[in-house]
Amino acid sequence: MNNLKPIFCILLAAAFIATGCGAQNTPKAAVQKFIDAVENNDVKAMEEVTTDDTMKLVALYGWKMKGALADNGKVKSMSQSIDDDYATVNVIFENGVMTEIELIKTDGQWKIMHSMNK
Repeated sequence: MNNLKPIFCILLAAAFIATGCGAQNTPKAAVQKFIDAVENNDVKAMEEVTTDDTMKLVALYGWKMKGALADNGKVKSMSQSIDDDYATVNVIFENGVMTEIELIKTDGQWKIMHSMNK
């Protein structure tokens, strides 16, 4: 179970990152959409902002994400850096957990990427 904690933190952080970013096409907006989708159990919305490998993880462990989001609390701070078609978003949660989320721009859209092979 402890082996899954980093995966949960990554996916959950990605979900919290974009608070207040609206409909912009930014890494933060993709993360916010993911957070909203997790909270609303909206698998279709999750698929829109994740790579295929990430969606495989969501399919396996998604039922635990909502609880993990609650455990971390709200986002305390976040920052992002973009390098061409890759982005990194760093998130610090209320409970002190810090995580780094990687995204890739695919067909003009930012998607959270996390492989089961990482």
